[in-house]
Amino acid sequence: MDETLLQFIRHLRHHGLAISTAETLDAMRVVATIGYSDPSLLRDGLASCLAKTVEDHSHFEECFARFFQSQLGSKTDGHSSDAATNENPSSENQGDGAASGEGEGAGNGQGSGGSGSSQRDSATLNEVIRAAAEAELENIQYRTQRGVYRRKILNALNDEQTLNDIQKLLDAGDDEQAHLLEQARQHRLAMVKELIERQLLLNNDAAGKQLRDATLKDSSLSAMEHYHRERLPPLIRKLAKKMASRHRQRHKRARRGKLDLGKTLRRNMAYGGIPFHRFWKTTRKDKSEIFVLCDISGSVSAWSRVLLLFVEALSDVLPNTRSFVFCGQSIEVTDLFKQYPADEAMAIIQQRHGLGGSDYGLALNSFWNQIEDKLNRRSCVIILGDGRGNGGDTGIEALRSIYHRAKLVLWFNPESHYSWNTGDSEIRRYQSASHYVAECGSLRKLERLLDQLLSLLR
Repeated sequence: MDETLLQFIRHLRHHGLAISTAETLDAMRVVATIGYSDPSLLRDGLASCLAKTVEDHSHFEECFARFFQSQLGSKTDGHSSDAATNENPSSENQGDGAASGEGEGAGNGQGSGGSGSSQRDSATLNEVIRAAAEAELENIQYRTQRGVYRRKILNALNDEQTLNDIQKLLDAGDDEQAHLLEQARQHRLAMVKELIERQLLLNNDAAGKQLRDATLKDSSLSAMEHYHRERLPPLIRKLAKKMASRHRQRHKRARRGKLDLGKTLRRNMAYGGIPFHRFWKTTRKDKSEIFVLCDISGSVSAWSRVLLLFVEALSDVLPNTRSFVFCGQSIEVTDLFKQYPADEAMAIIQQRHGLGGSDYGLALNSFWNQIEDKLNRRSCVIILGDGRGNGGDTGIEALRSIYHRAKLVLWFNPESHYSWNTGDSEIRRYQSASHYVAECGSLRKLERLLDQLLSLLR
């Protein structure tokens, strides 16, 4: 088993690439065929079976460059041909293959003392690589663990015995041999340190990204600085992609339609795979219409931006969606998302319609007038706002009309539940004309609400 390749695949998975067991086996066949001698050829070969989308290719390029920057920098031709021609490489041989190139890179950096050739450097680093694998160095996460893993690797290298041998040579007066042995030990220690630091950087990058995403998901948007808010769109698209994969259009059994190949093969295994019994499936298309109304005044506008980006990213799952925004009168912005990328469309919406205070009376009445003839028992209405109308008309009658006509009326309030019904908040009145009013004070809560909504619309 090629341990270096498996570490690289684990690195890709940590950075969000979904790689199956079958794709891992394909990657092993690629490496067995082309070897490690040509980095460009290896990158293209692995990308052909591990990266499936344009976004995956972008992440793959970054991960490949970071992971193999020291391993493939000065690969020897002799070892590369061995890696390419060995059809059933053992774990040890493949470990040597990955280590050989890195050993030379390390040797070039450490070889100024003239203690040995590149072959000796490679052999030394091969020992370090094996010891690191034995110490499970790939699990290191934090800088405070460096000393622990350094000691594990040195124990695997039998460093105590080396120190004893050096002391025996000194006691015997053989200072020259003791000096050479100490020089080789220091060279090995330098390789251990370099290997630990490189693995720590690889793991820290993925772990840090996961921690950063988790922090953004659990943080209130009102508490975020502008810098962190700009990092939300990629995270939103990632969450929407994961959510969409769970709520794709479903298939059901039918007497005609598309052949359900997997079920047909499974049910005919007893007949040697001959399809005596065939199974069909058809796609049941959800016809639910989604109407989204977002307040874009004040601090609520940031949450409206998040919701609209979410809805736009879920367009494959929610194709029949119309989006509206308001400060005063409700304005439909569905066409803007069709004409421009989501981020650019949101900037245009904020520039054109994002000025002024909230007027829920005018917003709900104009919203009802625009969708009255479109609402039916398959319609779902999502309203995002804090329900603070500055003491004006609440528009509750229009909301009640929507409530009686639609299948679902959901109100998402980004304010904390403890702030509801304080000051000029009218959220209690809106609760009486909504099927569900929920707090969406963080990205994680909003993700959970949309996930539940998609489950209801099945």
